[in-house]
Amino acid sequence: MRPRGTVLEPPVYPLELSRVDLAPYREGNTGIDHVHSFDSGVPGPHVMVNALTHGNELCGMVVVRRLLDAGIRPRAGRLTLAFANVAAYDRFAHDALQWRFVDRDFNRLWSDALLAQDHASVEARRAHALAPVLRTVDRLLDLHSTWHAVLPFFVLSRLPRVRRWADHLALPARQLLLPAFRHEGFHMIDYGAFADPHADAIGLIAECGQHFAGASARTAWQVTIRFLQACGSIDDGDAGRLGLEPVETRPIERYEIVQPVIAATDALRLTCSYAGFVVFPAGGVAAYDGQAPVLAPFDGAVVLAPRPDPRAGQQAFAWGRRVAD
Repeated sequence: MRPRGTVLEPPVYPLELSRVDLAPYREGNTGIDHVHSFDSGVPGPHVMVNALTHGNELCGMVVVRRLLDAGIRPRAGRLTLAFANVAAYDRFAHDALQWRFVDRDFNRLWSDALLAQDHASVEARRAHALAPVLRTVDRLLDLHSTWHAVLPFFVLSRLPRVRRWADHLALPARQLLLPAFRHEGFHMIDYGAFADPHADAIGLIAECGQHFAGASARTAWQVTIRFLQACGSIDDGDAGRLGLEPVETRPIERYEIVQPVIAATDALRLTCSYAGFVVFPAGGVAAYDGQAPVLAPFDGAVVLAPRPDPRAGQQAFAWGRRVAD
């Protein structure tokens, strides 16, 4: 009989970031609420920094507000700064984690086929409004945070050009490669040219830390400065004035998602840290789903992206593995 692991309850985190009113940023200059775009008049890429893909992920909101308040303008190309799912953000309260979205996950509907099926939900209407902008973007940084206090990481496709960009930025040094399957839908970085192997568009998700941690906003700011500098939107002098910090050199860690774990009950609890990236031997007990153990399917299986309180039928976490270059 396998030994029973100690079941852990999801931790509670302090509230270090606060919600602010985004009404002053609503009008913008694009005809799309909460989307601001600036053309340098000099040839260069169309660069986009996106915040609030999920309404309770505050670090990106802090960064985009800070860029707008600082009056940042691109040295070359175009720079677009956007607050995406403001409808969910406007319903957000620190004690209401459910306001990740209103009707459906905004970051799981980014394919034209899915969008063609939905013109009614809050998130689909917003996606239809933003899609024409996304189709013109050459470099996308989508700023996110995580339920749990996970070390920051990039989420990216397996396209070599995208991996090279993540390696060049070097912050975060941990990378999560998206799988071929999309059982929940498609991310913004899956949309159009970002996923086209014959295009040169780059789409990166930066998971910057825990939702309410001040450190997540600081990480998001540093990642954004490095990204804008690499895109040529700002120069080295701009980066220095914006507070660019040197990156501590760390080896790149890459992980891939192998298979999702779907909760069978409303009582799935992990036996390991909810920060994830915990490695198990084959047959190791990573969680209990009600009374049923959830066993590692292979040696070196890694717990990735655990949810705090998954309901039956939801993805509780994913099994992954470390991958070499």
